[in-house]
Amino acid sequence: MIKTLIVDDEPPARRRLQRMLAAHEDVHLLAGCGSPATALAALHRHRPDLVFLDIQLPEGDGFGILDAIWGRHDPAVVFVTAFGDHAVRAFEVDAVDYLLKPYGQDRLDLALDRVRDRLARRAAVPSLNRLPVEMGGRIRLLDLDAIDYVRAEDGYLRIHAGARSHLVRGTLAKLHERLGSAEFLRIHRSVIVRLDRIRELEVLGHGEMRLTLCSGATLISGRAYRDDVRAALGLPT
Repeated sequence: MIKTLIVDDEPPARRRLQRMLAAHEDVHLLAGCGSPATALAALHRHRPDLVFLDIQLPEGDGFGILDAIWGRHDPAVVFVTAFGDHAVRAFEVDAVDYLLKPYGQDRLDLALDRVRDRLARRAAVPSLNRLPVEMGGRIRLLDLDAIDYVRAEDGYLRIHAGARSHLVRGTLAKLHERLGSAEFLRIHRSVIVRLDRIRELEVLGHGEMRLTLCSGATLISGRAYRDDVRAALGLPT
């Protein structure tokens, strides 16, 4: 069962979504919340697999809720909002989908299919497949599935995950081995990138290519890695 939480300050919107979710037998609705405070309490109590999250809320917003639980709980998130101008930021925080109100049953069904795929991929990853990251005297465990790309910087590694980045000790070769070559590709002597985050490729010349990620970040691949990049993306070498 997919344990699900709805966060929306409009009771009619919560009730409508609840009725639509009833068509899916594998979705178990835990609660509906109308404010950041009640949402955070429900998140800590129930630890849902999935959150349908409105953006504009009284005394806060949906992004603030995600910031508050980041590193401690990482549910799949589907934003549900009447405003389209937050979509880029939503995908920067690794949202599964972004539903614009009013949406229909077919659009909701598609979002749930994407959620199932995300949860299935997470389930295939060992539960200890996380990376300790120091943050202000605390250590949080970063889900490796959240990593977009990693850049080596003067003996350290800069890990980019959504809109955040973290500096950790280590070598790129060892981290690449841990992340797995099937999911992460070395595109430069100092950069590895998650393959499914690559959105666009542009040939620059001299064997270099510009990769644009789903987050909007751009990376330059080195000449020595040209054939590896093209092969990994299913392009002729």
